[in-house]
Amino acid sequence: MDAQEFARLNYLSEKSINDNVSIREMNEFEQLHDKWTISEEFNLFLAFN
Repeated sequence: MDAQEFARLNYLSEKSINDNVSIREMNEFEQLHDKWTISEEFNLFLAFN
């Protein structure tokens, strides 16, 4: 995951909280979230696993 994908994930997260997200964006969010889960650079919770 690069910084641009991380920024997009944050944007989609905020958009989904406001209930203003499309199905396509929700699918994109899910893909980015999966990528973030395995990212060592951006996932601060990895050390706790």
